[in-house]
Amino acid sequence: MRKIILAITLSLSLAGGGCAPQLAVLSAVTKTIDNPVTKNDLFQIEASLKLVTTGLKTYRRLCLQDAVDKNCRSNIEAIQPYSSQVYPLLAELSSFVRTNDQVNAIVVYKRLVNIYTSITTEAAARGISLGV
Repeated sequence: MRKIILAITLSLSLAGGGCAPQLAVLSAVTKTIDNPVTKNDLFQIEASLKLVTTGLKTYRRLCLQDAVDKNCRSNIEAIQPYSSQVYPLLAELSSFVRTNDQVNAIVVYKRLVNIYTSITTEAAARGISLGV
């Protein structure tokens, strides 16, 4: 069972690319009450999501200048529901980590990792390079 989980985690982390995204995906599998969300985990997921959202902002700016593909507006509309959730959830996670509310911190952390995965998967499927 551990080998299967390790293989899945490794394949997801290699698909994500980059150090910060790999650590975020790896940590998502192992978060429990016995293994709480730490400040380091918060910084890792925050860095990963900021990298992705910066890439999306750059893509949007290029789209407004007609410097990228003609489907850029529909691409942005497809990804925007995910990216709009990032900053409010990061604020929640920061608050939960600061107050050591591990039950809620784990729930929000896993949601953020799922959002990260959804954004990167959707962007890759649409041919958007986010630098991760």
